[in-house]
Amino acid sequence: MYRPLRQHTGFTIFELMLTLGIAAIIAGLAVPNIRDFIRNNRLSSVANDLLRGTQVARSEAAKRQANVVFCATADPSATPPTCSYGAFRGWVVFEDSVRNWQADSGEVVISRHDLVDASVTVVNDNGGIVSYASSGFADPPGTKTPTRNIVICDARGNTDLGTGSTARAVIIEATGRSRVTKRATEITTAMASAGACP
Repeated sequence: MYRPLRQHTGFTIFELMLTLGIAAIIAGLAVPNIRDFIRNNRLSSVANDLLRGTQVARSEAAKRQANVVFCATADPSATPPTCSYGAFRGWVVFEDSVRNWQADSGEVVISRHDLVDASVTVVNDNGGIVSYASSGFADPPGTKTPTRNIVICDARGNTDLGTGSTARAVIIEATGRSRVTKRATEITTAMASAGACP
């Protein structure tokens, strides 16, 4: 029985160019959104890590019935770590038995956070340090004035996105309770005392 040969067909050059053109348009639309998604995720991650650091300090102070400090540091892996009292990319939580707002030899380091990505800027008021009393409340100003505002941003700064912002802030109340916000008005208020970001 005779069977006709199948005719093999492929893409024409026009069909190939049309497909590549559509793929390029879709990629062009997706790349900026993916880049912003990655940057927003990075800022949220740092803000949540900072929030966790303050919460660990507060809960450990109550648990240990001792003063516990959360502070900014340029080198979280140092032994003992040194509080930087300024802008920072890393932080530590330690028991402050001497109550001098500084990690001394022999004092227990409870938590360390590695340096955050170089594209992230962290600014704060009052040196980036908070001391929690055994009651869980933030110590009132004394040797040092405690930090109340920490702002996290990248090259976009504090750009409004509706009622939100590209930046994030950790607000530490006088009671010691802390929270993260991305509301533009709260970020602007925090930056007034923490400084420009970036």
